Amino acid sequence: MFRMGLSWGERIVYWVVILGLMVALLFSRRATLPVAIFVNGEPVAWLSNSRLAQHAIQLAREKMRKQYGQEVDFAEKVETGNLSLPPSRNLSSPAEAAELLLASASPAQRAWVVKVNDQVVAALRSKEEAEQALELVKAHFTPANVTLVKPPRFKEKVVVQEGKFAVRGVVADAETAAQKLIGGLEPPQYHIVKSGEVAIRIARKYGLTLEEMQQLNPDKDLDRLRIGDKLLIKRGKPMVTVVCVYQFVKQEKVPFKVERRFAPHLPGGSLVLKQRGKEGVKEVVYEVIAENGLEVERRAVKEKIVKEPVTEVILVGGGLR
Repeated sequence: MFRMGLSWGERIVYWVVILGLMVALLFSRRATLPVAIFVNGEPVAWLSNSRLAQHAIQLAREKMRKQYGQEVDFAEKVETGNLSLPPSRNLSSPAEAAELLLASASPAQRAWVVKVNDQVVAALRSKEEAEQALELVKAHFTPANVTLVKPPRFKEKVVVQEGKFAVRGVVADAETAAQKLIGGLEPPQYHIVKSGEVAIRIARKYGLTLEEMQQLNPDKDLDRLRIGDKLLIKRGKPMVTVVCVYQFVKQEKVPFKVERRFAPHLPGGSLVLKQRGKEGVKEVVYEVIAENGLEVERRAVKEKIVKEPVTEVILVGGGLR
C-alpha cells in the first residue's frame, strides 16, 4: 500500500526500487546455482562454476582434435548455463565433464557438402572434389559415341556449399562420393560379356527382352558385342537424375515405288517385270532426351538421302489373250 500523500513521481521511484531488488535477488540466486554443459539444449554435466565448465569444454575439444585433426569441432551446439542440480546427479570435475561431453557430442569438420533438393547426400574435403564428383555422375549417365546438344544437367536442385559435417560422414574422394550418388539405396546391376555369349542369351538369363536390354544400353550395338563389354542389366535407384539431350545418326532403308505400265503388245492380263525395284538408303539425325541413360523422348530433326531407291516397273499386257 502507498502512504497517503505520495506523488506519482515518488510512486514510480518506489516501484523501480522494488523491481531492482527483485532482479538483484534473482541474479544472486542464479549465481549460487551450478553451471551445466548443454548439447543441443540437453544438459550432460554439472560443474560448480562457469570457469570449470569452460575448462571442461576445452579439454573435450583438445582431446577430439588430437584424434581427428585441428580443424575438428563439435557437430552439435555446445553451450553453458546455470541449472539446478538434479537429485540423481553429482557435480563433475572438468575431466569427468569432458568425457561426458565427448560421449554426447560428435566430431565435425568444415567440409563441402552436396545437397539434393536441400538434403545433404555427401560431404567432401574440398569444393573441387565435390564438383568433380558431380561431373563423374554426369559422365556415368551420358551415353558414349553421341553428339551432345546441351551439357548434361541434373533434374533435381543440386548445389555444393561449405558447411559443418560429421567427421565419419566425410567421404575419402570424388569417386566414392560419385558411387554413393549413383548407387543410392540400390546399386545398378551389370553383366560383363564373356566368350561365346550373344545378346539374346544374355537377355533371357536376366528375364529381359532384346528391346528392354537395348533400352538399358542405347549406346551398344547388341548385334556386335565384344568380350569385356559392360551391359546394364538392372537400373539402380540413384539419388539424382541426369538429363542428357543428344543426337545420333542412323541409316534407314527407303522403300521403292512400284510403277505399272500398260503394254498393248503383251497378252492381256499378263505381268512382266521390266525393272526390279531396289531400296534406297537415308541418314536420319535423331534428337533424344534421356534421363539417367534411359530414353524418354526421340524425334527426327534431319534426313538426307544417300542412295536413291530404284522404282520397280511392271508391264501389264493389254493385247489379245
